[in-house]
Amino acid sequence: MKVALLIVGHGSRDPRADDVLPFYVEQLSKSGRFSTVQACYLEKPPRISEAVQAIDADRIIVMPLLLAHGYHTRATIPEELDITPPGGVVNGKEIILLEPLGRSEHIVRLIEERVMYTL
Repeated sequence: MKVALLIVGHGSRDPRADDVLPFYVEQLSKSGRFSTVQACYLEKPPRISEAVQAIDADRIIVMPLLLAHGYHTRATIPEELDITPPGGVVNGKEIILLEPLGRSEHIVRLIEERVMYTL
């Protein structure tokens, strides 16, 4: 079974944001756990529906690169995927929508690390 990972970012007009999703795609591709790792955006191309159509996999795991639940995780992303969370089947592909990043000790450590660099 081919399993793909689709990382959903918000998207931004700020060019400093352009390297974030490609970085995660590159790093997660190295693991070899997924047949494909791809990025898409809520606010700019490639959009979610375009990315899902382009992925050749039996199962697509969708990871919103968002910190918390909100309108996008409750409405925008599921509507673009044409599923009811946590998942469904679209055009023969099983779609699994993961929770946003949420509460994580890893994020706490990252915040502490960033703060320490300013002290």
